[in-house]
Amino acid sequence: MRKRRLVWGGVVVAVVAMAGLGVYFVRVGLEHADKLASVIGVFVALVGLVIAVYGVVGDRAGDQPVQGAEVEPDVSASGSRSVAIGGDNSGVISTGDGATNVQMRAEASGQGRIYQAGGDQTINEE
Repeated sequence: MRKRRLVWGGVVVAVVAMAGLGVYFVRVGLEHADKLASVIGVFVALVGLVIAVYGVVGDRAGDQPVQGAEVEPDVSASGSRSVAIGGDNSGVISTGDGATNVQMRAEASGQGRIYQAGGDQTINEE
């Protein structure tokens, strides 16, 4: 929510600044306005460059984990035989005695449909 307010605040400031510059340029004449616009353009470009560099450096610094530190995903599970998975995971988890792991692969062509389930199922098509 804070970012949204900052963005809208920036938009309002930009619109007010453009309107003010437009009025000022009409009053001072095009020759003087052209020179002033060039100077203002240089400063706006420099500010934009600084903001872009800050964004790139800040983004890269936030993505890098500290060396030697393990990254723990923000997940939790409670109760016996509960499982919490976070991050990039693949594989099979069995949580009960005598659990059966079922792997199913199906392929449909045309307008065919595939229904897969690891237990009893009933399909009623109309």
